[in-house]
Amino acid sequence: MTAKMVQSEAINPNPVISVAKDGTVLYSNDAGKPLLHEWGVGVREKLPPHINIFVQKAISQKGIEKIKIKVGKRVYFIVFHPLPEEECVNIYGFDISESKKLEGKPQESEDLEMKNLELASIIDVQAVQSLMEDFYKLVSIPIALFDLKGNILSSVGWQDICTKFHRVHPEACKHCMENYIKLSSGVLSREFKLNKCKNNMWNIVTPIIVGDRHVGYAFSGQFLFEGEPIDYEFFRVQARKYSFNEQEYIAALKKVPRLDPAAVDTCMSFLTTFANMVSQLGYSNTRLSQSLAERDAVVDALQESEKRLRLLSNNLPNSAVYQYVLEPDNSTNFLYFSAGIERLFGISISDVLRDPEMLYRQVPQTYLERLVEAEIRSARELSDFDMELPLQLPEEQVKWIRLHSRPRRLPDGRTIWDGVLTDITKLKQAEEVLCESESRRKVTEAVDTERKRFFDVLEALPVMVALLTPDHYIAFANRCFREQFGELGDQHCFEYCFGCTEPCEFCKAYKVLETGQPYHWQVTLPDGGIFDAYDLPFTDVDGSPLILEMDIDITKRKEAEEALANIETARKKEIHHRIKNNLQVISSLLDLQAEQFKNKENIKDSEVLEAFRESQDRIISMALIHEELYRGEGFETLNFSPYIQELAENLLLTYRLGNTNITLSMNLEENVLFDMDTAVPLGIIVNELVSNSLKHAFPDRDDGEIQIKLNREENEEYIKDINKGQKSTNFILTVSDDGIGIPENLEIEELDSLGFQLITSLVDQLDGDFDLKRNNGTEFIMRFTVTERGNLAQTGLKSQ
Repeated sequence: MTAKMVQSEAINPNPVISVAKDGTVLYSNDAGKPLLHEWGVGVREKLPPHINIFVQKAISQKGIEKIKIKVGKRVYFIVFHPLPEEECVNIYGFDISESKKLEGKPQESEDLEMKNLELASIIDVQAVQSLMEDFYKLVSIPIALFDLKGNILSSVGWQDICTKFHRVHPEACKHCMENYIKLSSGVLSREFKLNKCKNNMWNIVTPIIVGDRHVGYAFSGQFLFEGEPIDYEFFRVQARKYSFNEQEYIAALKKVPRLDPAAVDTCMSFLTTFANMVSQLGYSNTRLSQSLAERDAVVDALQESEKRLRLLSNNLPNSAVYQYVLEPDNSTNFLYFSAGIERLFGISISDVLRDPEMLYRQVPQTYLERLVEAEIRSARELSDFDMELPLQLPEEQVKWIRLHSRPRRLPDGRTIWDGVLTDITKLKQAEEVLCESESRRKVTEAVDTERKRFFDVLEALPVMVALLTPDHYIAFANRCFREQFGELGDQHCFEYCFGCTEPCEFCKAYKVLETGQPYHWQVTLPDGGIFDAYDLPFTDVDGSPLILEMDIDITKRKEAEEALANIETARKKEIHHRIKNNLQVISSLLDLQAEQFKNKENIKDSEVLEAFRESQDRIISMALIHEELYRGEGFETLNFSPYIQELAENLLLTYRLGNTNITLSMNLEENVLFDMDTAVPLGIIVNELVSNSLKHAFPDRDDGEIQIKLNREENEEYIKDINKGQKSTNFILTVSDDGIGIPENLEIEELDSLGFQLITSLVDQLDGDFDLKRNNGTEFIMRFTVTERGNLAQTGLKSQ
């Protein structure tokens, strides 16, 4: 027995006595003490046998036993109600001394009629059902009528959690029935009992007693109190225990009404009144033959109930009850409005009854059209009207209302809607907040999911990755980064990575914050490691700027590249060295062959010896190139000016005879680098021209001068666009002497000399041209263009 029930029974004006199964009195309220005195016992003493026999009978038959006893001048109707779970019997006494039915002699026929009385036979189930549905529309609290056999005669608002779950599973249904038995045990007329069942739902019950016959119960329940924390884990465990669909079960739980305690008290009051009203209606149906006074009492009770219902409708929170009529001529009017309309909208009831358009004028046009269509459809089909719409009140205030009503067609052709208008403004606001909160939650969850996925990808990358903040902190570092520098701490990046006290001077990562563009650079760590650093601008989910840095260790790659470069350099030097040696061998072979011809007097000064010497000079000119490449640091290009100087000096030594005073004057551009395709032809050209001057320019002179010039051309009129988009340089090579010169009538192209044929061919090969001047000796001027390709100087060679 709960504390609240004990308190309720203590103030109950009727006797309430609790007795153990062995007949020992456990409890008695003050009203029950006269009965105990009549029986000659007190609390903690056993009832006398003539009373205890009814206790044992109620226990053995698990049913209610009733007797009437007289105590002094008072007559009591005694009910023995067994409570198997508590292993006791509650004894309830009702003082029926003033009852009209005891004024005369008890009639056995009436007692038999009352004994066989059942609730279903004395109430209009359909009318009660309609009344209960209307009440449910007002307060959304489930109600049901049960007879003593547990049959549901009428119900409304039964929750899915009961009908689809608790009542379906045998064990859960057993909890429902046990709670029904517990609730219905010992509850008095005009009283109620509140209890929470084993399925964790609150229920209320009050008895329906016709005359002195208990015929049924008015039941309300399947709700939770507003503000009461829901033990979701209990319901999830119960779902698994009974094999319910957990998601559907929890969804049904969320639909269970959450009632304010004040609303529950109102409901209890209504339920008690309702049960009493049903009792009175049932009693009147079984006593139609009774006196007019009894009928008047029933009418008075009905009027009182109507008064209470009207009072209840006038005090429904955030709601107003109304009746709306559609006349046969299609005119409309409100027949009734409860006082709630004044509280909700500040509109007097008389004004809205006089001018029904007053409310319609506050409905926005788009909703008004829908409202009219819904009214027409409801009237045509006699279907429930249910609609949510806004009202535009004065001072730009907007309120949302819900209209719910049920139509009925009268014999005179009128259609009347009985309905409830509910202010749902706060509910709409809560829905908006909930939707916004749900949207934010989904966005947050999506962002967190994507962020985790992104960090998981970065974590798995086989390169060092870090997110740097503008104030030099590390927001994230992946596994490779932590393996290189250790676990993250609350440190700046320069402290964490290098133990410095201020930002590193060599760091270029923060350039991306200035430019907003990716940046690639290389960094060499103090331990000698070399890293390729790729820095990218990055924006965090909150909009703050970050730097995404990826560092790739290229130390081993650099070492390998350097080793390969050294191998390639050595290989090419070795090639040049071997070519030079091979050319020197060829030159030596030619020299040996020429020596054989020298020993023969008849060809001592013949052209054969000259041909050998010229070929030897040409080979030496090429060998010098490879020797210069072998000795120099570069092996792709040749510093041409020192090579020309050495070549010319070797030729001068070769052709100088006796004390001939032939001098060389050279004006050569410094740092002129040519590749092999340019240097070899130019070397042969210089070799031929200088050799020709030494052999033929000074036949009868002991002195003379040979000049060699190599300069970049400053005259822009001679610019050949050989390769557009590449840098080109024009050069002039001049070889001249102050000797006897070439005769005017002799064209160089017509000479059958191998040397001049070589010159013409090689100039053409270099895509150059040349001029031959004959004033004061011979001057050979060659112009050609060199294009830089990959840091190498090449001429625009013709395909051969």
